Amino acid sequence: MYEDRSELLSEIAALEDTYLEFKEVVFKGNQVRFANEEGLAEKVIAEVFVSMANTEGGVVLFGVNKFGEISGIDEDKRDLLEQFVVNCALNNCEPKGSLEPILNWRYLPDNDGKERLVLQLDIAKSRFYVHHTSDGKFLKRVSSHRVPTPAEQLGRLLAARNLSIPFEERPCPKTNLGDFNKDIFNNYYQRRFNRSYSESGLILEKLLANLKLAVEMDTGDWKLSNPGILLFSDSPTNWLPGAYVEIAVYDHGIADGNTKDSKRFTGPLQTQINDVVAYFRNSPYLAVSSEKSGSGRIDLPAYSPLALQEAVVNAVVHRDYELTGSQIIITLYPDRIELKNPGFLHNTLKPEDLYAGCQPVRRNQYMAGFFRDFPSPVTGHSLMEARGEGFLNLIGESEKISGKRPVFEVIGQAVKLTIFAGDPAYDNS
Repeated sequence: MYEDRSELLSEIAALEDTYLEFKEVVFKGNQVRFANEEGLAEKVIAEVFVSMANTEGGVVLFGVNKFGEISGIDEDKRDLLEQFVVNCALNNCEPKGSLEPILNWRYLPDNDGKERLVLQLDIAKSRFYVHHTSDGKFLKRVSSHRVPTPAEQLGRLLAARNLSIPFEERPCPKTNLGDFNKDIFNNYYQRRFNRSYSESGLILEKLLANLKLAVEMDTGDWKLSNPGILLFSDSPTNWLPGAYVEIAVYDHGIADGNTKDSKRFTGPLQTQINDVVAYFRNSPYLAVSSEKSGSGRIDLPAYSPLALQEAVVNAVVHRDYELTGSQIIITLYPDRIELKNPGFLHNTLKPEDLYAGCQPVRRNQYMAGFFRDFPSPVTGHSLMEARGEGFLNLIGESEKISGKRPVFEVIGQAVKLTIFAGDPAYDNS
């Protein structure tokens, strides 16, 4: 905005408005301050950034006073001011890392015609988020003023941006294409298309955009989408802190913190699933049943491997990744396994609908499609089938071994699935 020098000078002469704000910068040592402004400079500028991003975007000029006079920035303070505004944008505005201004240093004439250094900072209108300051202020721009967004408008704004840009299509803040693991992606691509992605004829950015794994920003930069981070980065928890699976093992029937074993599984989602399934297969703590034969006692699996895989896949694929403070928790007891998954059932589903064979509308519908091309460590086929019969298969396989139907419950903002061990239960002898 205002790339043309004469246009910018004309706008400055017209003074501040919805799209333009001036900041006269003063320095106290290495501290940035704004002339004629009350409050901490960090809070003031965060409010300006948030209000512009939530409205129509705009420009902040540092080195211009409230009368439109060019006061300028000292050359030796240039780096200090730049670090200050970038830090405020990335760390004082929420969601953190989602607001990335464009900085442009330029020279403009003061009243005496002397060229002065000015920082022009462009804030784009937000397409994906409703921003607020780190102290919880949702603001918008009205003329040259920043004002609180009324509750009813805030609700409509949140709904509009969340509905228009689903979680699976949103860019993940603070990411770039360097966070994308090309080897993991190439393995996926070869399995699905029988050739390497380099043979697609598309540059990587366009290929990832077609697969909704990356998003081009208004600035021309590329960010990975949420599925791009969850499926094809080495450490999704760097950006989505709750995106992992935790296992706790008890040798008694109550979760009291006295665990026999505990593990945390991180990495791409498909890796988490494979590692959890491998833990079930190899863990000495997993319950077993047994039967006597002429040659002695024969240990039998207390759980169906297919049912356990289906339970883990469902938990990982269908959880609500926007609940960032929560992870999937799997608890092993002598007589049962419980899987707790963040998020309500999606789209008005009820537990009885699942038992009745209702075809679910998946929360992460697009991401689920990728799991049809990840191999299953149990069957050698796909981790997720397209027919939507996985839950009924889980029920049937589990009942064959335990004689008990697994229990599916909604508890607060989570769901819990309990799968019972085969009889006779775990034997300590």
